[in-house]
Amino acid sequence: MKTYRPQNIGLYGTSAGAILTGEVASKLRQLNLPLPAALGIFSGLGDFSRQGDSAAIYGLSGLAGPLGPPKELPGREYVASTNPGDPDLSPLYADLRGLPPTLFLTSTRDLLLSGTSILHRAFLKAGVDAQLVVFEGLAHAFWNDPGLPESKDADQLMADFFDKHLGK
Repeated sequence: MKTYRPQNIGLYGTSAGAILTGEVASKLRQLNLPLPAALGIFSGLGDFSRQGDSAAIYGLSGLAGPLGPPKELPGREYVASTNPGDPDLSPLYADLRGLPPTLFLTSTRDLLLSGTSILHRAFLKAGVDAQLVVFEGLAHAFWNDPGLPESKDADQLMADFFDKHLGK
């Protein structure tokens, strides 16, 4: 904040970084601190109190095997003794109004597809300018594989989004 104005800051992350992005943005808003101009939540979640359906079907590399109910809550080690419904941990339960424009990215074989889409819907309900892009047939955080043509598409979406929303 000493070097850059909020309108020139974008906050984003993938997987655990996406989870932290939602948590940090929610906490900044709660503390009435300046918010970044845009957020990127790329394959994340915002609710540690329940397991999404996609985690029952997919692992990090795609299809995990037969469909069964989730056996445990997400992020057991991360949550530790914190109440999983605590808004500081699970932004789904926070006041999300006034958060900056947010791009959500995921894919149909992503274990965090459910978590990403649920958090996206909560952002929309709070009136946030939020866009969800779901890629077909790809695993968790596929954009980390630069050899995939879809990774180039995802990278371009991310770049265009931040170019549009960050001050020049």
